Amino acid sequence: MMVMESDNKRIAKNTIFLYLRSFLMMVIGLFSSRVILQALGVDDYGLYGAIGSIVAMFTIINGTLAVGTSRFLTFELGKGDKERLNKTFNASFTMHVLVAIALFIMMETIGLWFVNNKMSIPHGREFAANVVYQLSILSCMFSLTQVPYGATIIAHEKMDIYAYVGLSEAIVKLALIVLLLYAPFSDKLIAYAIIIALWSIALQIFYRVYCYKRFEETHLKLCKDKDIYKGMLSYSLWDMVGQFCATGNSQGINILINMFFGVAVNAARAVAYQVEGAVNQLASNFTTSVNPQIVKSYARGDMDRFFELIYESGKYSYYLMFLLALPIFLEAEYILNLWLVEVPEYAVLFLRFVICISLYTIFSRSVINGVHATGDVKTLNLTSGVYSAGTFIPMVYLAYKLGLPVWSCFVIQSFNRIICSMLEVRALCKQVKFDVLDYFKKVYLHSIAVSAIAAVVPTLVFSMMPSSFLRLTITVVVSVLSTLLCVYTIGISRSMRLKINDMIASKLFGRYI
Repeated sequence: MMVMESDNKRIAKNTIFLYLRSFLMMVIGLFSSRVILQALGVDDYGLYGAIGSIVAMFTIINGTLAVGTSRFLTFELGKGDKERLNKTFNASFTMHVLVAIALFIMMETIGLWFVNNKMSIPHGREFAANVVYQLSILSCMFSLTQVPYGATIIAHEKMDIYAYVGLSEAIVKLALIVLLLYAPFSDKLIAYAIIIALWSIALQIFYRVYCYKRFEETHLKLCKDKDIYKGMLSYSLWDMVGQFCATGNSQGINILINMFFGVAVNAARAVAYQVEGAVNQLASNFTTSVNPQIVKSYARGDMDRFFELIYESGKYSYYLMFLLALPIFLEAEYILNLWLVEVPEYAVLFLRFVICISLYTIFSRSVINGVHATGDVKTLNLTSGVYSAGTFIPMVYLAYKLGLPVWSCFVIQSFNRIICSMLEVRALCKQVKFDVLDYFKKVYLHSIAVSAIAAVVPTLVFSMMPSSFLRLTITVVVSVLSTLLCVYTIGISRSMRLKINDMIASKLFGRYI
């Protein structure tokens, strides 16, 4: 019982640190996007996003290794085997270096050909596009070998370092972007790409030094244990299908939009996902904090705690996201006009679509984390991954070929996501005795019902007042209060309410009542 209380406090502390970091990054990031869009213009802003999509498409393999690294490092920490932990880290680092070399060759051949022959690049911007592409590759090479270090920090649940670095990153990045706006650069797109690449590399070097000084397992040695390589590669190969699905859904759509509608619509999508990404990052902090505990609970064989964390992670991460998503959904048009100097066409519509999809998607994260904790991801990726990769992109391509509007991709994505979530729950059921109906009722239906009730008053306020900064302020305040009240009264269990009451009382009066 004492261990569980300690774990809960650690989760709460880590969530606060991650939430603080994400909030700072969101505020600075959203303001930075306004400055960047103003400095670069719609076409160059969209071009930067499209070029980044090409690089991201080549990092699918790295994504699978990243998930595997996080799982195996956390699992070994849960088991308490320090020698095997060190071997696991070094095996992971070796594999990431080899992947980086292979992907470098692919990006400098196939990727370079695609950029110069298939991308829709505005006339006269070919040189800038190639410079951005090369700088993106440089950043990618550093980030590929950074993965084991980031996974180590998360496995040790040292989330505070992310908050401290996030504050510094936000301040420095804002200063650099303001410099971009006012400095007399001859080509601001190239200047922006250089700034982002250098800053990204500097951060990755810092994290490596931090890990080397704090965690013994990050001291590099040659690992010759074939069983570790075999286990991680087997896990990663099966997970590659799911990673292909996720990257293909995101970056593949970006490329299709570029091919059918041009860089201006890419800019609208980039703006929408910039906002959604900030909100999603804030909401996913709870999932990030809980995930190491899910893996460690499974490693110890504590299945009651394992299931409890999956339930809590799915429900509370949804509430955290809805808290921010509701006012942004209602006031999307006013917020974007307030935020950006020039709002790209379709940006408001895209933002509302992606917020709804993300709210539903966040339910599945805890289930997926549960599957990954077991180490057997074969069923998950052979069902959800194959279905999504085999239907989503082809259906969107067909829709665009038939002349359907650009937003039809989001309608297709919504139906695709519902089917995938069912397949993900099924994959967990195959590994452990998981009560699907109970999870669906207590997490999906309960959470959606709470959010529907919470949305009534804010929606009435929004519909009854004319568009203005006053309406925005009132809508945000009412939305937050309404959501918190509904979550507290009907969204959480009685035992959780008592814990919250005790925590508040201890802070106010210095003792539990």
